[in-house]
Amino acid sequence: MNKSTNWEFFKQDQNKILWVHICTRDLTGVAISLNKWWKTRYPEYKIRVVSKKEFEQIKNKKGKSSDNLNQ
Repeated sequence: MNKSTNWEFFKQDQNKILWVHICTRDLTGVAISLNKWWKTRYPEYKIRVVSKKEFEQIKNKKGKSSDNLNQ
């Protein structure tokens, strides 16, 4: 994973949900950056911040039918 990546996300188009896992322990500025990115790029989606374990479960379960992208 790229060191500059602060989060990874999985876009679920069917339910309009962005599943987000924050990849860094230093949360300084991450919430503001994530919120700005989300509101600018995917304003019609709901956002769910989840643990790495839950993120992987959702990605593996739904990954076949939705986009999987990294920020």
